[in-house]
Amino acid sequence: MAAWRAVARVLRSPVDAVSCAIFPSRCRLCNQYLLHLSAAPVCASCWHKLLPQPKSNLCGLCGEQLGWGDLRFPVRSTVESGSVSLCELCERAKPPFQQAVAYGVYEHTLRALIHLLKYEQVRTVARRMGALLAEAAAGLENLPSSLVVAAVPLHATRERERGFNQTVLLAGHALRELRRLRPDLQLHAALRALGRRRETESQARLTPHQRRKNLRGAFYVASPEQISGRAVLLLDDIYTTGATARECTRTLLQAGAARVFIATLARSQREGVAFWGSSAAANLAVANSAIV
Repeated sequence: MAAWRAVARVLRSPVDAVSCAIFPSRCRLCNQYLLHLSAAPVCASCWHKLLPQPKSNLCGLCGEQLGWGDLRFPVRSTVESGSVSLCELCERAKPPFQQAVAYGVYEHTLRALIHLLKYEQVRTVARRMGALLAEAAAGLENLPSSLVVAAVPLHATRERERGFNQTVLLAGHALRELRRLRPDLQLHAALRALGRRRETESQARLTPHQRRKNLRGAFYVASPEQISGRAVLLLDDIYTTGATARECTRTLLQAGAARVFIATLARSQREGVAFWGSSAAANLAVANSAIV
């Protein structure tokens, strides 16, 4: 089988070259001509730029960057989970999920690729993006041997407008790859276990407090028997302030889930810089008073 793959690769190169010369097309991210035939209109150079974020200096619970230049977030070591550094928000208001991880930082090529899928409906990029999501999920610590895999839902109206739920699409590809990466895990697909009962305001321009208020009570579990007493791996495209992850987790726990782990494709670390600016103390007080 390996020999046939090698032969196929050798034969493919001249075919690619001729086809791309006759039917030239450009990468949707960098606008360079594609040198190989591909269902996904993204060049190899752009794919290679998608590097995982360094795992050092991250909050052990939510994955927030612990230090930015001259700004240093207070951290502590917890005896319960060994030596784990926490951002100040997680120290003061521990999230309901066990751990949240992300493949990369929500910027540059990864940000453009997510927008290509999410807003330009280029679904063919989802397979490789799902593989990156699976890589992040495989790095979660202390995973139980059996997990229910779910995805963050869109409201039915928003999904009809977009034509698909990008998170469910990513999660489907991620699930297949995660089964390859972690054959030791029993993964049970329940990608639509969570539903969204009302259409919420876009989170993009909301403050952390407004995001939490916007999402409160927005989710539900249609069939609690799918998750009752079981650990859940919840997948999403972007982790920004954690409002969605926290609210979805609370909903799953209230429906009977034993524990919830979060994995996302990207993590918006810049949100932390904006949040913890010169008025960090005031922002923290507002955030803590809003967390329930």
